[in-house]
Parts: sequence; structure tokens; C-alpha cells
Amino acid sequence: MKKDCSITQDLLPLYEEELLQQETKQFVDEHLQSCQECRQIAEQSQISLAPKVKPGLSSKKMIREVTMRVTTIQIFFVALAFLLAMSTSNMNGSVGFVLTYTLLGTITYLFYRSMILAFFIAAVPTFLWSCLMYMTDLLGNFYTDSLSEAIGIVLITFVVHMLFTIIGIAIGFCIRKILEENQ
Repeated sequence: MKKDCSITQDLLPLYEEELLQQETKQFVDEHLQSCQECRQIAEQSQISLAPKVKPGLSSKKMIREVTMRVTTIQIFFVALAFLLAMSTSNMNGSVGFVLTYTLLGTITYLFYRSMILAFFIAAVPTFLWSCLMYMTDLLGNFYTDSLSEAIGIVLITFVVHMLFTIIGIAIGFCIRKILEENQ
């Protein structure tokens, strides 16, 4: 196989999606006109990209779009963690938060594939909300008589929530391993 053939064949997916610069496109066009083998490969490989990738976009614009999607999902997870932290304080002795934090740990681990990031997405909002609830007068009244008692409640709340988040991360890890084995 000639050097031009290997280069052209490597460029075919980008050529088909119109993602090449004009000079490179012209090179591929000229080669396809003169090489029967590469022309056949090009005709056989008419596989388009996923619908979310728009042909003709600059690489900076595509990266910006992907970054925007990921940022939106991250904001969603952090907002969900804050809502869970707020709802947990309003459950009045109910243990329903166990499932929500386990589910949050599972989902964030499966999305980010990082135990540390999943842990922090659940930990930071819980810690901040607990501090607001038990250590300040911001929400209307104090829940404790002393600062040390408030710190104790915040730490206990934090540890309990994080234990269930860690259980969720472990479930997500198991799910990921099962999915990898089945592929």
C-alpha cells in the first residue's frame, strides 16, 4: 500500500463528515480520483457520526458544546445534592434519606467514574447545608445551645450521609464492573 493510500484511508471518516480543512479535502479528492482501491473503501464506509456531532463545526466550537453539556450535568448533580441535603433536614426523623444518598452516590459514580468526585459532589452540599441549619441563625432559629453541640451534630449528619453515599458508590462500582464483564 502506498503512503498516500494509508493517509487517505486514515482521513476518510473525517472526509465523509466534512471535518477536514480545505487543503486536506482537496488532497483526498485528488487521491480518490486516481486510486480505485481507496475509492472502493470510501464507498463502503459511508457510516455517519452520531446525530449530536454536527459536521462542519470547528474543533473549538465542538469542544465548547461538549463542555457545556458536561457542565450542565454537573450543575444538575450539585443541585440535586443540595436538594437532598435540604430535604433530609426536613424529614423529621424519617430514614428515607438513606435511599436518596445511596442513589446519588451510585449515579454520580457511574457518570464520573471517580469515587472521589462522587464523594465530594455529595459531601460538600450536605456539609454546607448542615452548617447553615445547625450553626447559624440564618434559617430562623438555633437548634443547639452551644457551638460544640452544633459542630457535633454537623459532623454526625455529615458522617451518616457520607456512609450511605459510599454504599451508593460501591453499588455503582459493582454495576460498572458487571457491565464491563458483559461487553
